[in-house]
Amino acid sequence: MNLKPLLLLPPLALGVAGFMWMTSGQDTQPQTREEARLAVRVMTVKAGALPLSATGYGRVAAMHSWTAVTQVDGRILDLVGDLAEGTLVEENTLLVQIDKTDFDLAIQKSRANIAAAEAALTELDREEENARRLLALEESIRVVAQAEFDRVRDLVDRGTSTAASLDTARKALLAQENAVTQLTNTLDLYPARRASAEATLAVRQAELAEAERALGNTTMTAPFRGRVAEANVEVGQFVRTGEQLLTLDAIDAVEVVASFQPQVLASVVQTSLGQSIAETTEVDATKVVDLLKQSGVTASVRLDLAGGAARYPADIIRFRGTIDSETGTIGIAVRVDDPFLAGGPARRPPLNVGGFVSVVLEATSPEDAIAIPRSAVQQADDGTPFVYVADADDRLQITPVVLGPVADDRILVRDGLVAGDRLVLSAPRPPIAGMALSPVDVDGESK
Repeated sequence: MNLKPLLLLPPLALGVAGFMWMTSGQDTQPQTREEARLAVRVMTVKAGALPLSATGYGRVAAMHSWTAVTQVDGRILDLVGDLAEGTLVEENTLLVQIDKTDFDLAIQKSRANIAAAEAALTELDREEENARRLLALEESIRVVAQAEFDRVRDLVDRGTSTAASLDTARKALLAQENAVTQLTNTLDLYPARRASAEATLAVRQAELAEAERALGNTTMTAPFRGRVAEANVEVGQFVRTGEQLLTLDAIDAVEVVASFQPQVLASVVQTSLGQSIAETTEVDATKVVDLLKQSGVTASVRLDLAGGAARYPADIIRFRGTIDSETGTIGIAVRVDDPFLAGGPARRPPLNVGGFVSVVLEATSPEDAIAIPRSAVQQADDGTPFVYVADADDRLQITPVVLGPVADDRILVRDGLVAGDRLVLSAPRPPIAGMALSPVDVDGESK
C-alpha cells in the first residue's frame, strides 16, 4: 500500500487553519506616517542702519607744485643751503640767486636814457616858450610895419611921397609877415615834437621797468612752505632762459585721485540718500561733489602697513569727470591736510607723495533699512530675484523681492521683506512651496 500521498495532508491542513485564523479576527486600522520636515537654517530679518563703504585706489600727489624756470640768462651765484631732493624750505626762502651785474648796468643805462629824454622834453618846452615870446615880438613889429605902409600909401595918394618909398614900406611889411608866419609854423610843430619826446621817454621808462623786472627775476624764492621734489642746478652753473632749475611740492596738503568701480560708488551714494535715486553707473560730473556731501558720505585715506593700517581724514574736493576707457572706473579726488603730521595716538607715519594708498568713502543707510546676505537671494528663470521664507506654520514660502544697493556681503531689500520675517538661508532641494520645514536659526536653536 502506497502511503506517500498521505504525507501531504498535515501541511495542507495547517495552511488552511492558519488562513482561517488570520481572516477570522476583527479588521485593524492602517497606521498613518508623520509628514517629513526638511531642516533648514533661518535668520530673523531685522531693520536698522547699515554701514556702507566703497574703496578706490590711487597715488598720493602734491596739492600744489611749483617749478622754478629761469626767465633771464646768467650764472648761479648762490643756492639755498643743502639744495637737494627732499630738502624742506620755508615760505619766502631764497632758493636761487643769479648774477645780477649785467642787470644793474642795464638799469643804470635805462635811468640815464630817461634823464636824457626828460632833458630833451624840458628843452623842447623852453624852445616853445621862447618861440611864443618871439612871435609876440614879431607880431608887434608887423603891426608897426603895417602902420608905416599905410602911412606911406596915404602920402603917395596925396602926392607928397614917392612910389619908391611905398615899395620900401611894402617890402618891410612882407618881410615881417614872413617872420611871423615862420614862427607860427614852428609853434604848430611843437605838439608833434612833444608827443615824440614823450614817446621816447615812455620807451626809456619801459626799458627801465624791463631791466628792473629782469633784475627781480635773478632771485627765486619759495612761494610756499614745501619740499624740493627735483633739483637740477649747481653754484657756478650758467643758465639760460626757460631752463627748469627745481620743483617744489607744497606740504600743507596732498591729494589722491582714487579710482572707484561705478557700481560700488553708486551703492554708497544711493544708500546714503535713503535709496531715493535710481541706481546708475554714470554720475553728473558737475554735481557729484555736492551729491556726496549732501548724502553724508565721508572720506578717509588708508595706508597699509606691516601689521595694520594708518587712516587719514580727507575731504572730497572734485570729480575727475570721465570714466576710464580701459578700467571703467570713476576718479574721485580727495584732499588730506597736514599729511606730514606723524605720530599721535594712532602712531601714523607721514603721508608721502608717490605712495600707493586706498581711499575709503563711508556712509550709513537709513534706520529702517533691511539688509540680508547676498547668498540668500535666488533668481528665477526670467531673472526675477526671490528669497525663501519660513511662514508662521513652518512651511516654505517663495517671496519675490526688490533689491537695492550691495554692501559687501549683504544686499539691501527695498520691497518684499519686513522686519520679523524668517529668511531661509539654506536653499531646500527640491524647493516646493508649502513644504514642511524644521527651522534652525543661525544661533543653532531649533523651534
